[in-house]
Amino acid sequence: ENFLDIFEPNFRRNFIHIRDVTRAIVFSIKNFKRLKSNVFNLGLSSANITKIDLAKKIKKKIKTLKIKTIKNRKDPDKRDYFVSNLKIEKKGFKAKISLDEGIEELINVFKNNKKKIINNY
Repeated sequence: ENFLDIFEPNFRRNFIHIRDVTRAIVFSIKNFKRLKSNVFNLGLSSANITKIDLAKKIKKKIKTLKIKTIKNRKDPDKRDYFVSNLKIEKKGFKAKISLDEGIEELINVFKNNKKKIINNY
């Protein structure tokens, strides 16, 4: 409906495209012996950004978007930190799909979907 409400706008998130996630699963299967017994972060290193920065990126593509910061509401997801993906990148996996590409894809999905999408938060 052309508006975006954001609470705790300076919380940082690390984003990744679902196709990169599936590539990482295949990579993990193919490299099981090298990766086993380890824990890895998985994200797009260039996409360690705040929620408000993400909203601004979206607004660059949807000029009419209205962004409203809600000051009296807490984010139920309390994660707010920089995520390093360097450990898995050193093993040979790096996310490829840019945040801008993912935004473009989602914009196209929403434009072509007539169903109302409800955020339960």
